[in-house]
Amino acid sequence: MAFPREPGKFYRMPVFFGPNPCPRWTPEGVPQDFAREPVRSTLGTRYLTDGVALEAVLPEGFRLWGDPVVTVEAIYMTGFSWLAGGGYNMFDVKVPVIYASQTEGDVHGTLLMARWESLSDPITTGREELGHNKLFCDIPEVSDFNGRHHTSMSWRGFPFAKLWAEDLVETDAPAGNPQNRGLLSWKYIPATPRPGKKWGEEADANYATLTPPAWSGVKTTRYLAGKGGVEWARPTFEQLPTQYTIVNGFAAFPIRESLGAYLFWMTGGASGDDTYRLD
Repeated sequence: MAFPREPGKFYRMPVFFGPNPCPRWTPEGVPQDFAREPVRSTLGTRYLTDGVALEAVLPEGFRLWGDPVVTVEAIYMTGFSWLAGGGYNMFDVKVPVIYASQTEGDVHGTLLMARWESLSDPITTGREELGHNKLFCDIPEVSDFNGRHHTSMSWRGFPFAKLWAEDLVETDAPAGNPQNRGLLSWKYIPATPRPGKKWGEEADANYATLTPPAWSGVKTTRYLAGKGGVEWARPTFEQLPTQYTIVNGFAAFPIRESLGAYLFWMTGGASGDDTYRLD
């Protein structure tokens, strides 16, 4: 007899024991209030790079939207109901793009090229359900020494990216662009091959997804701006065996001009349940 799958419940592997909590499903009696959760802080920097080099790695249907600006952020979050009040950290690399949708026309948004996270649970749900390009690494808290805020991302002890900001002053948070439809991703999941097929010949998922921005309930409580930057390592296979191609790819983008750095605090977010497949 097959396991009794309950209609309307959200199942993920392993399915044998019923639904597992995630941002898009919590057990009865565990409400989520994304006007107040999570509480987060973000250390980030932006820089201009070579547009030709950047556009050369974009998936089919994508092109740059305006200047070739790379945004790199370390994000620290806590207070998630689906994690029983806990949290995790993220390290993002994003660029502005336009996706030529067959059904919606040009979709302006921010392409999430990579998102490292410090916990496996959001990595699993984000990759499988949202199509976000999620990976694991260690993301320590930001250190503040003599006004210099800095952190360093690593994998099994190998530091591959350093992020810092200094000379920060209080200012107003920049306004969001109303043309920006949200976070764009390219979801790709290889298929388990049928007999006679080889790994990589087929895909279970191979399409763009869109996560609309979480404007509702999100409140920036403090915003600082100044100068800063990011430094990428040039790892070998031995140093970063499963991610060296990714990190070297980002390191290959030249930093033409620094556009400054920032540090801000905010409350609120979203579950991502309004994410949908494009085309």
